[in-house]
Amino acid sequence: MTEPKKQSLVDEARADNAERDLLIETYKESTGLTWLWSLLFGPIYFWVHGFVGMGFIVLIVSIATFGIGILAAPFLAYYAWRKRAEKKASNMVAVSKLRR
Repeated sequence: MTEPKKQSLVDEARADNAERDLLIETYKESTGLTWLWSLLFGPIYFWVHGFVGMGFIVLIVSIATFGIGILAAPFLAYYAWRKRAEKKASNMVAVSKLRR
């Protein structure tokens, strides 16, 4: 592969990553009270929002630690919302590339 072609691919990959990073902020759906709702409702919060696996993790950890594990729920909630936003942003970048 020629040098200009390689540089073109590298530039395109950087542009895609930058676009994805900008879109992540757009697709974030967590609120300022996400930590409170996940702490109060625990696994139910995750199940209602479609994070079934995370809900079971919170449930199992809470049972194993006699309820103390529920304190991890707010941290897992922000992680789950971030991962969902990253997936949506990646999908939008892929759609954008296919339309070019």
